[in-house]
Amino acid sequence: MVAAALTILRLILAPIRNGAARFFAELAESLVIASVLVFMIIRPFFVQAFYIPTESMEPTLCGHDRGMSRTGVVYSDTCHDHIFVNKLVYRLGDPHRGDIIVFRAEKKADVEGRAENVLIKRLVGVPGDTLEVKRDSSNELKLYVNGKPQKEPYILEAMEDRLPATYATTGPLTLGRGQYFVMGDNRNNSNDSRYWGTVPRNRVIGKAIAVFWPLNRIRLIR
Repeated sequence: MVAAALTILRLILAPIRNGAARFFAELAESLVIASVLVFMIIRPFFVQAFYIPTESMEPTLCGHDRGMSRTGVVYSDTCHDHIFVNKLVYRLGDPHRGDIIVFRAEKKADVEGRAENVLIKRLVGVPGDTLEVKRDSSNELKLYVNGKPQKEPYILEAMEDRLPATYATTGPLTLGRGQYFVMGDNRNNSNDSRYWGTVPRNRVIGKAIAVFWPLNRIRLIR
């Protein structure tokens, strides 16, 4: 189909002899070829763009509109990051703890009950890890991985007991083969593994690597 489209385009361009017209005709052909590369090769296998719709990953990734959000937070501006996701990296190896991953969520993970929804969260537990959310000696809720409290400078604020959570919050949870545990950096406003469980390995799409829009937020994602 693609080859046929390019053949037709070349037949249309063939009669053009004028220098300037020929230049723009060849430019059009190059753009068509580039588009084919993007949508048929680069996007499915290497890099894809995604949009951040909610505030669950703030402050790392912004996703809010001006005014009061659905969680009751009032924002003075509108900010939705657009990011690039590396889809090749997890074809070559497994995700690592600390990665920000994009994945196809199961129906139970979607508050609106959609069968297929794409989410983005931070990976806090990998196969073999034992996780638990509990209070430390200062009575602050902390994430413990393999018995050690985690230093998480990227979270928006300390965790609170706002919603009834089940996984890793009522006792230690050990992850099995192909199981990943994710949480939003905005811990008190994130629908994540604490509420619906683990992410299967085959549902992980890729790793968030960079913000490309808006211009004042262009940066690599850590």
